Amino acid sequence: MRRYWTDLTTRDAAALPPDTVAILPVAAVEQHGPHLPVGTDAFINRGMIVRFLELLPDNVPAVVLPEQTVGASAEHLDFAGSLAFSPARLIDNWTDIIACAARAGVRRFLIFNSHGGQSGFLAHAALDLRVRLGLFVAYAAWFDAGYPEGMFTPEEIAYGMHGGAIETSLMLHLRPDLVRQDEIADFQPVTREIEATARQFSANPGNGRLGGFGWKAQDLQRSGVTGNAAAATAENGRILLDHVATRLVELVSDLGKADEFVTRYTAG
Repeated sequence: MRRYWTDLTTRDAAALPPDTVAILPVAAVEQHGPHLPVGTDAFINRGMIVRFLELLPDNVPAVVLPEQTVGASAEHLDFAGSLAFSPARLIDNWTDIIACAARAGVRRFLIFNSHGGQSGFLAHAALDLRVRLGLFVAYAAWFDAGYPEGMFTPEEIAYGMHGGAIETSLMLHLRPDLVRQDEIADFQPVTREIEATARQFSANPGNGRLGGFGWKAQDLQRSGVTGNAAAATAENGRILLDHVATRLVELVSDLGKADEFVTRYTAG
């Protein structure tokens, strides 16, 4: 079957198998410091989808909806090149696209996200579509797939959440032509300082820390980057891409086989 929604004819769309999973990639366009392009989140999402489709078995019915490149990036708007929707408008965009796709008879969807700043909107969009239209909508952010053992230090996983070793490794593999290697550095955020003096307060709460706060990118690091980009390698990017794409295949396969649950879920 054709794997991209835009490649389908209207007859193809109407004839999609009932267990088809339609995937909506959602990304962002925002500064990633002096060394990475503003399209980093979009390039990463796109690369993961391409690798996912290469690994996906032919007998798993899945189709990729048009990528939503611009996301919610208000925390980066003080840096030139960043683009953003308001959260409400962004969620409306996602749910409108999925609602249109459902008119072809598709009932299973996956919102696949590559920008941490909008992860909190995924559950809201999925629930809205469940309540209003009775659709089964799953969601995933690629960084929740975890990392291969020993690839990145615990400190980098905890604090390197934007433009550090992880995203830079992926970009060195996917689009090395767009990486300014002479600008790569160790961009250490103030998050460590905060957590060294505060017991329940963090820029990234969780794991036992109760409180967070609304921050702009420059509040954490003047460059807008958080993490040790100097530790990045293209080989780590290649391995990480396969790691995430493999888990995405497993997730989509799970959704395609959950017939009894999806039927019960969408019936009421």
